[in-house]
Amino acid sequence: MDASAWVGAVFGLVGTGVGGGLSIWSSAIAQRQQAVRAREERQQVRASTAVEAALAELLEVQRDARRAGPLDEARQQLLHERVLHVQVLMQRVPDAALRTRVRENTLFMPLAPPDDTRTSQERRADIMLLCADAIACLGAYLRTEPLPPPAEKLQTLRSLWPFDDIDPDGSAFMYEADS
Repeated sequence: MDASAWVGAVFGLVGTGVGGGLSIWSSAIAQRQQAVRAREERQQVRASTAVEAALAELLEVQRDARRAGPLDEARQQLLHERVLHVQVLMQRVPDAALRTRVRENTLFMPLAPPDDTRTSQERRADIMLLCADAIACLGAYLRTEPLPPPAEKLQTLRSLWPFDDIDPDGSAFMYEADS
């Protein structure tokens, strides 16, 4: 066998080895990328499902607030339960700005600031306003639009409470229904 045949055989083996190695490497990279995409898709589905469930809860809160009459104990307890459910659902949402805005809105719904002089009708109207803002934000998220700017009335409403800033993700700010 002459030298050119050996050289050809060696180059053939080296080429096969390099080609096989590159094929395995590219398959591994593609598989990792597919796994990342699949995980992101699962997270997005969980977030969308949570947003839709939170939206349904908020629409029920808004419907209840539209009903005439004072916020009696049973309605207040139902409001607390729905708010808590929305806050739990928002933990699945990766958008921090949305999560904070909806959780702040829902936090203010069942609470009354110190020395609250609002009538029952004004409190119900404020709950509907907070719901409307949270619903608009959740809808924007589902449509992949930017969050709408908060209404001026929301800033006025939030100024009723003695705390300036709530960091719902950084602190455990919980409330209990009055018994």
